Amino acid sequence: MQAVLLAAGLGSRLGGLTANLPKALISVGGEPLLAHAVRFAQAARASGIIVVGGYEFDRVAAEVAARDLPVVLLQNEAFRDGNLVSLLSARSRITDDFLIMNIDHIYRPAIAALVAADVEEVTAFIDTDRVLHDDDMKVARDGRGRVARIAKTLTEFDAGYVGMTRVPLHAAARYWEAADAVLTEQGRAVHVEQVLARLAKSERPPVCRDISGHGWLEVDVPEERDRAEESLRQGGW
Repeated sequence: MQAVLLAAGLGSRLGGLTANLPKALISVGGEPLLAHAVRFAQAARASGIIVVGGYEFDRVAAEVAARDLPVVLLQNEAFRDGNLVSLLSARSRITDDFLIMNIDHIYRPAIAALVAADVEEVTAFIDTDRVLHDDDMKVARDGRGRVARIAKTLTEFDAGYVGMTRVPLHAAARYWEAADAVLTEQGRAVHVEQVLARLAKSERPPVCRDISGHGWLEVDVPEERDRAEESLRQGGW
């Protein structure tokens, strides 16, 4: 399994923290988000790790070099577009099952085993622990526990998306076909979750794998970074 870390965006919701610093390099617990993500991908037994940078790319490259991180670093110059463009810029380098990860999430180590376990279909990772707010990605599951709908705007839902999707090699062509269709129909401002939404309407909707009970952190706004710092101080991460 290859891991693809989407790290190109501006991180504008973090305000002054990302005025001259990419989100991937925001420090939490004394380490940049990039280092947390790479360590988790390694724990999930990724055979290779691709990092797609964009905003302040040279600084990300310098950090990769300084830490000697075992990654392939790619540049998405269209980093102001949605992160689906970042994923598609890595497509030619993806030759195996792959895991898509957002750079602004920190997961407990125990979750890695759930991610590493084999998947048979396109798989969205979800939880049911959180109270979901307007900006959280929500998931409504069908009677078989598969993704029926996914969007931040859902008013009826029974789970939240936790920022990871796995695609087995035999389903890759179907995933890329859906990604291309989303980009054509909705434009370049779209995000990777829209591919799951399109696949949810197909004959083989994505399955869900539940990581409830473990806990994870998102660092999208300054208050979340503060909470993440406190959580890491308490240990267990």
